[in-house]
Amino acid sequence: MKQFFTALAANLVTIAVCVVAAVLLIIGVAASAGSRPATVVRQGAVMIVDLEQALSDQPARAEARSVFDDALSPGSDALPLRSALLAIRAAADDDRISGILLRGSVTGDGVRSGYAALRELRQALVAFTASKKPVHAYLVNPDVSTYYVASAATQITLDPFGSLLLPGMASEQVFLSGLFEKYGIGVQVSRVGRFKAAVEPFTRTNMSPENRLQVASYLGDLWSEVKRGIAESRKVDTLTLQGMVDAQGIMLPADAQRAKLVDRVAYFDVVLADLQKMTGKAGGTVARSAKDSTRDAELAAIIEQPSMPQITLEAYAPIAVAKDRIIGGSQAIAVVYAEGDIVDGEGGDGQIGGAALSRELRKLRANNTIKAVVLRVNSPGGSAIASEQIQRELTLIAKNKPLVVSMGSLAASGGYWISTAGSRIFAEPNTITGSIGVFSLVPNIKGLADKQGITFDTVKTGRYADLFSLARPRTEAELAVLQRGTDAVYAAFLQRVASARKLTVDSVGMIAEGRVWSGAQALRIGLVDSIGGLDMALKSAALLAKLTGDYEVLEYPRVKSATERITELLEDKPAPVAARANAALREMGARGVAADLARDVTRELTMLLSYNDPRGVYARMPYILRVR
Repeated sequence: MKQFFTALAANLVTIAVCVVAAVLLIIGVAASAGSRPATVVRQGAVMIVDLEQALSDQPARAEARSVFDDALSPGSDALPLRSALLAIRAAADDDRISGILLRGSVTGDGVRSGYAALRELRQALVAFTASKKPVHAYLVNPDVSTYYVASAATQITLDPFGSLLLPGMASEQVFLSGLFEKYGIGVQVSRVGRFKAAVEPFTRTNMSPENRLQVASYLGDLWSEVKRGIAESRKVDTLTLQGMVDAQGIMLPADAQRAKLVDRVAYFDVVLADLQKMTGKAGGTVARSAKDSTRDAELAAIIEQPSMPQITLEAYAPIAVAKDRIIGGSQAIAVVYAEGDIVDGEGGDGQIGGAALSRELRKLRANNTIKAVVLRVNSPGGSAIASEQIQRELTLIAKNKPLVVSMGSLAASGGYWISTAGSRIFAEPNTITGSIGVFSLVPNIKGLADKQGITFDTVKTGRYADLFSLARPRTEAELAVLQRGTDAVYAAFLQRVASARKLTVDSVGMIAEGRVWSGAQALRIGLVDSIGGLDMALKSAALLAKLTGDYEVLEYPRVKSATERITELLEDKPAPVAARANAALREMGARGVAADLARDVTRELTMLLSYNDPRGVYARMPYILRVR
């Protein structure tokens, strides 16, 4: 009998190995058969920029991708910001590119990127116009973010049945305490900082006065930057622009044209006719994006029109990245992307794992080819221990080679904690940063359990052995224990900032307390050194490293290979809740305010589930408020 089961087990293992091998073989053949042909840029091509496509801080992709790569790529369809910037810069010098067409949202959903990233994209478009090549924008129902970018165009056309959604900017926060109370879920917190509002979605039904004050302050700075950009490009006064915003909110096409916010009101066929004249070409094969967009069927149809040579920004980006890349150089600058929530351990998609990023940083420290490091931060923070772990590795790098920080749309709390290792910090005026404060949050389900007739009993060997039990609320003594730990982490946070920014702990305390600042405000109070984007940070790092001649820009963490993706699939590693929910919403084609609300609730709950700091202490700001 024993021999029978041994033989059976051996046969099952053999079958399993053969099945896996067959799957890998089929996948390999499919990948080879589905490889993309080299992208061809036709003479006179117009670059199509979809303003609805999200931009993210992740390594730029220069390698040729296949159908298989696309199938195994994460759920996000975001385009790396640096890829987009390099593409627009290269297109300005490319004789084959005759101009750019910006396509605005038909639905009014607008772009899905932070305003700091949008500012960098907009500046790239402004620089492109210096090449004397036109930038056309065709808009239907552009919102504030879409129009902010599109206002840099040399000619803006608004659809006759569209409108200009320009009501100003507003922020919303979802509050779940009423939901928790309804189902008998309690939440107790300890925090340091009057402005530390990360716990408010779970403890309040509205914003605290302190939180409302800070939101109004940095939102005002974001709006001022948007107004300044629009006014400068459209040659209108900011006071006049504000008056139009307050008087109308939603501007009809004729009103928008009279206000000089758009150049003309016309249908898209008129724009197409102008572009066809500009290209001077007809017929031929159109270069397409590696990933056929399903977000906007009309945009896909335009891309496929054979009557005009054209190429999408997404398709052109790898060409620009490859052109910019210097292979095999003796000197390089590493760009390390820290994007997402900071969590303890390895982390997953959309997260910064303390252990994973620290391991990557140790390799860079030992790499003698790397002469300087640029840390690109786009994070609301998270685990205090993971933040300290990452900051320690960055500090060790800074002892041997220059370390410059580039802040994206969000670099707050734990995101600012890790930024303190930099010798120079760059931020955009509309970056959201600061939030120097910490909190501890412990939920309990006593009310829910009581309603369901569920009871708990405990045996323990120490007074605080069940401190983090979900079965009951904390006692006053237990809350005091949590507060001591929170106070200690906050004191360490203040010390990190004071040492890095050459300030006294008391002066840091005055600008801390969890308060969120815009990049412009952070510059005034000494939390950052300069206003600028990733390009300026790279130039600063090269200068500090005293690099002469060409140098290679290497980006980390690297994009996972197809083999690694297969391994994850075979391991059946579950995707984060938010990723699954957002993927489901995309599959349903969910858009508009209802879909936005579903995403917001999912994000808040996912944030609660992602809290995994061993000490239960977090340096995090509220999930980035939705700004309309």
